Amino acid sequence: MRYIIQLSTGSFEKSSVKAADVLQKLELCCRHLRPEKLIFGWAPDAELNRMICEFSAEQGMESYLWLPVFAEIQDFTKVRINRKITQDKEKAFHTDGGDRFEFACQSDTLTLKRAEEVFDKMTDGCVVNGVFLDRIRYASPAVSGNAIYGCWCPHCQNTYQSCGVATGKILEMAGNRDLGKFIPKERHGMAYRFADQNVDRLMEAKRTVISRQVSQLCGAFRKRGLKIGIDTFAPAIADFVGQDLPALGKQADFVKPMVYLRTNAPAGLPFELKGLGEAVKKKLDQLWGGPVDTITNVVKQICLLKDMGIAVTPGIDVNEIEGICGADRNYVRAFIEELGKAGCDTVVLSWDAMRISREMTETLGTLREL
Repeated sequence: MRYIIQLSTGSFEKSSVKAADVLQKLELCCRHLRPEKLIFGWAPDAELNRMICEFSAEQGMESYLWLPVFAEIQDFTKVRINRKITQDKEKAFHTDGGDRFEFACQSDTLTLKRAEEVFDKMTDGCVVNGVFLDRIRYASPAVSGNAIYGCWCPHCQNTYQSCGVATGKILEMAGNRDLGKFIPKERHGMAYRFADQNVDRLMEAKRTVISRQVSQLCGAFRKRGLKIGIDTFAPAIADFVGQDLPALGKQADFVKPMVYLRTNAPAGLPFELKGLGEAVKKKLDQLWGGPVDTITNVVKQICLLKDMGIAVTPGIDVNEIEGICGADRNYVRAFIEELGKAGCDTVVLSWDAMRISREMTETLGTLREL
């Protein structure tokens, strides 16, 4: 098995690591894992970023700036904020790393310009091989209860209407808190179809918006000669945040579905499935031929994406963080072994190399020969 490592340097507001600690951790990873790529970000620390890029080049690793597109980096004085369909008060959500998960309007093209500006600022004086696009999606229902409806600014409402959505009916549905209509009827590849025509068209419109915006941003970065990786939700749940994985995969050099089975936090399957509700989970299990939150089924999902010609590098959770991620060495070994048997030759060790234990690093080193 070959490895890509992710390194979290902090939030967009400040760094949470020391350069000496980062260097020590990278040296340990290189000694045991011999990673091919390093994804790093997204603290605005120019000196640290230059050191990381220089070290990567010395080790023969490709370096990718980790760039959250629709959240964290956006300036809401210049771009439209993602407007919720109802004004219900919700508890603010923050991770232990300081991420806010406050999204800009996904259809606002100024968000793409801002992403390029941030990339330029973060890589000033650095030589990077690529960009790794994160948060290329709508907010998750697990974080915000009415997020499944997408952005509800006037511009987005017009977009939905142009796709045949009766927005009045959707507003009524949201007012009644009727999420039952978001239980899928069928699965077509990676996308779901819904019995309610307006819900079906709304979900299709959301996929189109995300795919179009990502295509435009990828085109801009391609012109710079950069390689592109993208972060997505697991195949079984990506459709609920507007991610058309086959369409997105065609834009990227590699796709990292976050198939986190031991993570009770955003993107983790236990967390996201709980947010979607028991009825949706039960239907997904039926449509995928078994529980979607098991190693066996996740490998099936990855294989389906791989069979579509997409360069898939699954992201598996290898951190041990109390109350957030309970990955242990037996779980990681079993996961990697099953992925290897299915023909997957590269995984992304997620989501933070700084919090991979020495024991886990050594175990991962023994799995390189699989």
